Parts: sequence; C-alpha cells; structure tokens
Amino acid sequence: MIDSAEVSRLIGDELATLGKFIDLLQEEQGKLVAGELEGFEALAASKLAAADRLNGLSTSRDRLLCNAGYPAGREGVEAWLAGPPNPPSAAESRGAWESLLALAAEARRLNELNGKLIAERLSHNQQALSILTTATNRASLYGPDGQTRVSGGGRKLGSA
Repeated sequence: MIDSAEVSRLIGDELATLGKFIDLLQEEQGKLVAGELEGFEALAASKLAAADRLNGLSTSRDRLLCNAGYPAGREGVEAWLAGPPNPPSAAESRGAWESLLALAAEARRLNELNGKLIAERLSHNQQALSILTTATNRASLYGPDGQTRVSGGGRKLGSA
C-alpha cells in the first residue's frame, strides 16, 4: 500500500522548490543580460542547492512509488493518479503534478536560454582576449636592428 499523503506532499514540495529554482534562473538571466557579475557565485550556489533538493525530492517520490509496485518517474506518478484506489487527494495531486510538469518545461527552457547567453558572453570574452594578446605580441616584436619595435598596423584597441 502506498502512502498517498506522502506522495502528494512530495509533489507539492517539488512544485514549491521548482518555483524557487525558476526564480533563480530568471535572476541569473537578468544578470547575464546586464553583464552583472556581482553575486553570480552565490546565485550559482543557490541554484545548485535547489537542484540538489529537487533531485532528493524526486528520488524520495520514486522510492515510494517503486515500493508500492509503480514504476519510477512520470510514468509512475501518472499510474498512481489514474489507478485504483484513487487517493482522496487525487484531484489536488493531479493539479500539482500538471503544474510541476509545466514548470519543469519552463525551467528547461530558461536553463537552455541561460546556457546560450553564457556561451555568447564566453565567445565575446575570448575574442577580447585574443585581440589583447595579439596587441601584446605585436608590441614585443624585434626589428632587423634587434630593437623592440612597436607595430603601428592592425586594429587599434577601442576601435571598431
């Protein structure tokens, strides 16, 4: 026999934690768009803690379902919600589960977008570093007389 109240509680906890995780993803996105680095490390730590909490809740839910003979994951929750005996809180649990699935899709979308923003920032930083490295290398070239010569060619720093 499955502890339906515990499964419902875990789904509710997952829903609340996922909502907080999405808030963190939105905050991260704002910082990425603004180019704001301050507080980014703490934000990453908070995201990691929320992801760990989500994984723990999901594992606990799957364990309860598996112990009662249901499969793990989405398939198990769907079977639990559909199967007899229907838990007294089935309608409420179904609503929470559907909200959880919708929020998970939103979190996935936000995370992918943030990943693209990070890749774009990284590309810009690598280009800037390449320009600076090239400028530094040109400044330390030696001429035919053995003296350091400053190259006047190429793109000036700060120009487009």
